[in-house]
Amino acid sequence: MCRKGAWVELAVQVTHVGSVRGGPHGFWDIMLGLVYIALSILSGRVILDLFLPEYRRLGEKTYLGRDLELPVFFVYFPFWYFTGSLLLGWSTYLCALILRSVTERPLGPANAVVMPLFALADLLILWRTRRKEKTEHREWSRERMLSFLLHLLPVILYVMFLIRMEYRSFAIRQGKIRVGYSVFSDFATHLGMIRSFSYGNNFPTQYSHYAGQDIRYHFLFQFQAGNLEFLGLPLDHAFNLPSILSMLGAAMLLFVFATKLFGRRLCGALSVCYMTFRSSPSLFRYLAELPKGSMSLKELLDRESFFSYTPKEDWGLWNFKVYLNQRHLAFGIGVVLMALLLFAPLVYAMFEKLKKQEHPFRAFLLEKDAILPGELRRGIFCGLLLGLSAFWNGAMVIGGLAVLFVMALCSEHRLEYLITAVLAVLLSSAQSMLFVRGSAVSPSYQYGFIADNPDLWGCIAYLLALSGLLLILTTAYAIMERGVLRYMLLAFSAPLVMAFTLSLTPDITVNHKYVMLSFILMGIIAAGMTAALLESRRISRIVGGMLLLFVLTATGVYECRVTYNIDREALVFDEDDPLTQWIRENSDSDDIFLTDRYALNEAVMGGAMLYYGWPYYAWSAGYDTTGREEIVRELFGADDPEVLRQKATEEGIHYILVDDGLRWSEDYLLREDVIAAAFPLVWQKDGYSIYEVGGTKE
Repeated sequence: MCRKGAWVELAVQVTHVGSVRGGPHGFWDIMLGLVYIALSILSGRVILDLFLPEYRRLGEKTYLGRDLELPVFFVYFPFWYFTGSLLLGWSTYLCALILRSVTERPLGPANAVVMPLFALADLLILWRTRRKEKTEHREWSRERMLSFLLHLLPVILYVMFLIRMEYRSFAIRQGKIRVGYSVFSDFATHLGMIRSFSYGNNFPTQYSHYAGQDIRYHFLFQFQAGNLEFLGLPLDHAFNLPSILSMLGAAMLLFVFATKLFGRRLCGALSVCYMTFRSSPSLFRYLAELPKGSMSLKELLDRESFFSYTPKEDWGLWNFKVYLNQRHLAFGIGVVLMALLLFAPLVYAMFEKLKKQEHPFRAFLLEKDAILPGELRRGIFCGLLLGLSAFWNGAMVIGGLAVLFVMALCSEHRLEYLITAVLAVLLSSAQSMLFVRGSAVSPSYQYGFIADNPDLWGCIAYLLALSGLLLILTTAYAIMERGVLRYMLLAFSAPLVMAFTLSLTPDITVNHKYVMLSFILMGIIAAGMTAALLESRRISRIVGGMLLLFVLTATGVYECRVTYNIDREALVFDEDDPLTQWIRENSDSDDIFLTDRYALNEAVMGGAMLYYGWPYYAWSAGYDTTGREEIVRELFGADDPEVLRQKATEEGIHYILVDDGLRWSEDYLLREDVIAAAFPLVWQKDGYSIYEVGGTKE
């Protein structure tokens, strides 16, 4: 390695605890990763208290001004966690990127610089603000304590549910890494990217399944997990804990947002329920189609496949499995909800003003309050928040901006929205310039999403088959109700409309994230209607509310059971697998491996940068998989060692990994004799052979 300065060497040894030493993780190894998470939360608190102190009052009143007095942790925790994770994550990444010029292993020095600086700055700022401000201490009355406990209990239950589902799908047990069947597909890229940071030195960052190019995949959540493993957390904790915290934070913010909109805490709880357990008629349709007596209750509960009444529904594209498969999705949802919470008062203020004005047109368009910013910090903060999230989950940023655009049309202080949009776009563009060669997205008009019949009635039929009663309820609400909530429902529908008209990548299926965002927000309206029935004093309405709750959640609850069943089976990898360890110890992220079309295997678990991994991942991100496929065929089938050497060197390949699957493959003509004649064999075991391009044959 090339290092400049003794401090770099010291930093590597101090911070590279988990990765260098290997073996069981010690107490202090794990603690360092937990300290990083705690430091993220603390940093989020400090920056919010300095820059946007009004966030503390979000739980005090509804948007109509009624007293609410939600426990403060429902606002504090998610705001702190999401803000701090962005701030500390970006700082660590950029520091490592800069230090890459002086050390081959920059992640250790980056943590050694960033963590102490943040800790020192946080403590200093907290100490100074505590001295200047008088803290108001509220007495903990019996009623307040009871309210706190009543709110804390469902949070604990929800966390237990998340832990159960997350660790069921991905865990390390007795030295074996267990990747459940419900998640192994997307986890190929997730774990490949994570290990490219924790085991490798993927700076500047490349896509682990299409190495040698740029990175068009939003990878910073995986970087966070990789850094946590680097700091000593076992891989399952490093990936599961941020996912659980993100999902919990998003659920808390949804609870607060829904409660502020409807003034009912039950509405907030039901909104979280509808986010977790999707609305769909699929279960009822399936049961109706079963011949009488053809399936027992046990067989129904043991089912291990999703329904397939709509295109790609059998992927688990809409149920809770998505949050397990795409663990960075909840982080993006949480960021969007933060922005909506902060901007919604401006919509309410405009509607209240229009009610009182004799000349509503003038108030709507010409008055200063309708145009000029009221609080610059809100627009700046939300712009930074969304902009910095572009490579954490870019789809949610785009979907969130679509919702904010519609909100801005009938809102006060519209220039605040413009400030947010401009900052978000500028930051996203800057990141694209840093990470992507060319354009990060390629927008095109494509009507119909993945509906079988992509016309108006076909799309309506598809949405009804997909969401069932949710779409019916929200449509009825939009027809019958007037006022601000109907307009908010229109804004909530913006990502859904975008999903059915616009494609930003070659694979329009990825638009399902926009549909999910709309369904989550539309679920607030359904939750408000359900809560109104359940809180009624009439038995008939309560029964109707219970029936409504059952119909809206039955399919989602059942699919959670199916997901649980699917994860009885798993791909299992040995933490000490020889191939994994060889790649970890003898290569880094500059070394590109030519392999079979791997999705998830021991090479990926070792952090290998694949020249051409499973093509769907790269194709859906916009890479030229067809061109690279031809190059791979040419390399494997070359009949001249000199031609092979020249071509492999041109493509930047450092190792060729041959296994029995490739030897017997019908997809490639493999001339391993030519490879062996061109390059030295540097490792061989269990059917795997690794040849070093550029190595010297003895």
